[in-house]
Amino acid sequence: MDEPLAPPPARGRRFDVVCLGLNAFDHLCQIERFPLRGGKIRMRRMIISGGGQAATAACCLSRLGWRTAYGGVCGDDEPGQKAGPWLQEFGVDPAGLVIKPGTASQQAYILVEEKTAERTIVWHRDEGCRLEPDDVDPELISSGRVLHLDGHFVEPSLKAARIARARGLLVSLDGERVYENTRELVSLCHVVLGSRRFPQRLTGIDDPRESLEALAALGPSWAGRTLGEDGAEMLAGGEYIRQPGFKVAAVDTTGAGDVAHAGLVHAILMGEGPRQALATACAVAAISVTDLGGRSALPDRNTLERFLAEHQS
Repeated sequence: MDEPLAPPPARGRRFDVVCLGLNAFDHLCQIERFPLRGGKIRMRRMIISGGGQAATAACCLSRLGWRTAYGGVCGDDEPGQKAGPWLQEFGVDPAGLVIKPGTASQQAYILVEEKTAERTIVWHRDEGCRLEPDDVDPELISSGRVLHLDGHFVEPSLKAARIARARGLLVSLDGERVYENTRELVSLCHVVLGSRRFPQRLTGIDDPRESLEALAALGPSWAGRTLGEDGAEMLAGGEYIRQPGFKVAAVDTTGAGDVAHAGLVHAILMGEGPRQALATACAVAAISVTDLGGRSALPDRNTLERFLAEHQS
């Protein structure tokens, strides 16, 4: 079975995708190697960039040519003042970005090892800087064709998913953290692509394949997980699909999972079946790791198509 999913048509919808979830202020430092405890090491390169799962996915989808809106939260501090403009630089409408007065925005310090391109993240978010159910705008959610969630704010995500299902949207989830009501959220989603151990953490089943089957049994038509440089795997209509990772000269893996989800949503909107869609998701992720920062190497549609043509021929 290689049947595509069917989001509602574009006519009458203001946006193709509405992304709801985290945004962050990222300080990225490329270093030769990780320092010893108490030591010092010189940076090779440093950039400051927007980050966060849903926000970065929104930037990627907009770069790929889709009408994209973002909903999330930030503080009224200096990083928060940059959140909206950074989204707008990519053509994302920050219509659902809520500012929480007197709170600090999420920030992350990310050390990227030059040799391996692996990143280590140290982050902080003010507990007052949270998206609440009342912050979710039903009109904004209803204006899309696809709702993409990262599931970090569970109750607002549940509210948005219920609105989306009632209005006929396709609902996608980037599964990472597991909270009390994450299983219910999964049951409302058509597509769930989790991080490597998300299916095990959610289902309590240690075997990778069995946990993936249990994840699919909760309701998603497509249920899978990303595997880093090894690619991704997914169950779709009962069929198991494995997509190896594409070999590239990696610089930084920050945000690769975020944009893999964006690639999967892009593929769904393009009418691709699950096998090609998973390849598209892995291709977008592979392109994204070729520069420092999660948003520095986001491909446009032509770049993605050339990459796939070169690597699948």
